[in-house]
Amino acid sequence: MSGYEYISDAIANPHIHALIHGLMTDEVMSTLPIDVGRLLDYRDALIERFANSALKHQTWQIAMDGSQKLPQRLLGTITDRLQNGLNVNRAALGVAAWMRYVTGIDEKGQVIEVKDPLAAVFHQILAQAKGHPLRLVDGLLAVKEIFGSDLPRNDGFRSVVSSHMQPLYEVGSMRTIKRVVETGR
Repeated sequence: MSGYEYISDAIANPHIHALIHGLMTDEVMSTLPIDVGRLLDYRDALIERFANSALKHQTWQIAMDGSQKLPQRLLGTITDRLQNGLNVNRAALGVAAWMRYVTGIDEKGQVIEVKDPLAAVFHQILAQAKGHPLRLVDGLLAVKEIFGSDLPRNDGFRSVVSSHMQPLYEVGSMRTIKRVVETGR
C-alpha cells in the first residue's frame, strides 16, 4: 500500500523495522512455548532474511492468499494474547492493514491485484461497505473462514482493529505505523 515493492526495502524503513521487531518480541514470542534464547535468535534470523536485498522477495507475495495466512500467522497469537488479557496492538495493525489491502487500491489510488481464494467474497463486502472503513471491518470480521466466530465477538479486538483502520485510510500506512511504534497505540 505504501509503495514498497520488495520486503528488503520495507524492512529498511526504521518504523517498519521497529514495528516488526516489536511484534515478534513483544506480542508473538510471549505466546510460544519455546526457549526465549532460541526465539530471539530466530527473530533476528528472520529480520536479517527480510533485509536481504538479494532475495528480491516482493511485498505482494506476503499479501497473497492472506485469508489463508492470517489464521496461522496472526490470529492464533491474537487469540492467545486476548485470552490472557494482553495487548494485541501490533498484530491488530497487521489485520487492519490486510483489510485495507484487500480493497484493491493502494494509497496512491492505483489498483492492487488481490490474489486470494476469497477475493470474490471481499469484493461483495467492499460493495456493501461503500467506502466506509468501519463497515469494511465489520464485513471482513464476519468472514468465518478467516476469523471464526469467537474473535469477531471480542469487543477489544474489534475496537483495536477499527482504531487502526481509520488512520490507514486518513493518513496512510506509514504515518499509522509511525504512530503505533512511537506511542504503542
